[in-house]
Amino acid sequence: MQGVGTGRLVAGRYALRERRATLGVIEVWAATDSTLQRDVSVTLFPMSFPRAQAVLDAARSSAVVNDPRLVRVLDVGSRGDIAWIVEESLAETTSVADLLQDGPLPPEEARRIAGEVASALEVARRNGLHHLHLTPHAVRRSNAGLIKIAGLATAAAVEGTTQPDPSEADRLDTLGVVAVLYAAMTTRWPLRGSMPGLEAAPRLAGGVAAPAEIAVAVPADLDALCRRTLNRSTGPRTTEELIRHLSPWSHTLVHHVSPRASAPATEIPRAPHRTAASSAASAGSAIAGGAVGSASPTVERRPTHREQKAHERAARAAEARREIAARRRDPGYLDLPEALEESPALAEPPAPLLAPAPLAVEGSHAKLVLGIVGGSILLALAIAIPSLTSAFDSATTEATPAARPTSRAVTSSPAAAATSSSPATSPTSAAPIAIVSARAMDPQGDNKENDGQAPRAYDGDPETAWTSEGYKAADYQTLKDSVGLAFTLPKDAAPSHISLTLAENPQDVTVSINSSRSLKDATEVASLQGVTGTQEIDIPKQAQGKGRYIIVMVSSAAEDGDRFRATISEISLS
Repeated sequence: MQGVGTGRLVAGRYALRERRATLGVIEVWAATDSTLQRDVSVTLFPMSFPRAQAVLDAARSSAVVNDPRLVRVLDVGSRGDIAWIVEESLAETTSVADLLQDGPLPPEEARRIAGEVASALEVARRNGLHHLHLTPHAVRRSNAGLIKIAGLATAAAVEGTTQPDPSEADRLDTLGVVAVLYAAMTTRWPLRGSMPGLEAAPRLAGGVAAPAEIAVAVPADLDALCRRTLNRSTGPRTTEELIRHLSPWSHTLVHHVSPRASAPATEIPRAPHRTAASSAASAGSAIAGGAVGSASPTVERRPTHREQKAHERAARAAEARREIAARRRDPGYLDLPEALEESPALAEPPAPLLAPAPLAVEGSHAKLVLGIVGGSILLALAIAIPSLTSAFDSATTEATPAARPTSRAVTSSPAAAATSSSPATSPTSAAPIAIVSARAMDPQGDNKENDGQAPRAYDGDPETAWTSEGYKAADYQTLKDSVGLAFTLPKDAAPSHISLTLAENPQDVTVSINSSRSLKDATEVASLQGVTGTQEIDIPKQAQGKGRYIIVMVSSAAEDGDRFRATISEISLS
């Protein structure tokens, strides 16, 4: 810019030291406030810039929002042909985009960053301001873990973005936070358009790939949040809702190192590590939401020994998971739990083995030793045989009276026979059906949901129960529709009655029967609203024998202290 250089005083106070970035006619300088003797960042642009006045007005508006996570605007003004915006220095911070050059962040650190950003934008929303151009370059982290957001209101002014209505602006900011969360866990950018320094996320038939499909150790709730927001448009639409979905998060920096996201099936060319555009983008000023700004030059950091070991362990775990997945795609792969469920009957015992040939014993004392052993065995048999004979006779005598009533029952009158057989034909007193196994059902999550507790739901003890993970709302915070258990029955079992014991607090429950462990094409047996305790359910005749899986799904969980959990205490079938 004409007349601007090192040593010049701006507004008679800010001494320019070093130009950090440029974006067209906009320049960002590291400077010193000669009055307060502190480092600042000064953004300069000519008043001939078409949107100069809009940028100055946006900076003045953002200066009144008081939140430590928003970059502070210290001074705004113009003189002659030059306009300036003075902000706090960001020299000791690094943009999320630059952090991702070393690989994805730990999922809980990504959650923390997204939570802090959403909270700051919620403060801005209450003051009538929005960002509208949130990117990984606009979000910065200090060495101590403090989060800073650049570009509030000013980024949109620089780009000339038309201001939408407040509800749409809030939705765009919410979408931006989820996109930053996705990028932090995967190093991929999920929205349309390129992002300097980051690869585009792979896109599938249903939209952008879920984080768990391209990265390891992604929590189920964060994976579901990204899928619902980016693909289905059913996720949170306001920053206030998003805060509830993300909380709680750590208030300190999460140091655990995650491995780099694994490549998808088709290799995507990686963007250059540092381009001219990304160099300007990583500077991170409040002017362009990370498009330009002040930041210290990127310094390559070698990983510590502990970080290197963490990378190696995570890589080995990911490789093991890939091998298991490949084996399961092989038709010859044997899943032992599935095999046991499909063949619950015991196999026929094997034929007895031939007696091994006696060992050849050598030595002068061998015959003497064998004689002593043989004599001991004969003596033991002589003592034991009389005792065994008397015990056998006694057992036979005791067993004989138990058999006599059976013979009399067979020869009893036809009326008595009809009476004795009537209980067996009653549905309520039919023989119980043993449950082979049970597994957790979480179709919209990770299909775990405390899977290890599933046997508690059919162990015969109502005091023990299967419970899901804890949620902050009965509707699972809108992350999923329902969770529950799928019970496997013996082959050809056709139950007609279900006794189901639930929690002490109300739940909404649906019971279905199916030929597979899936809700697809399942036949609904009962739908119960706000029920507690034991429920007796008769299976309609047309549904009996429809499959060997009884599926119990809870769509509204029971209150359990400060959380809500789906709870199934006991189930029995007959």
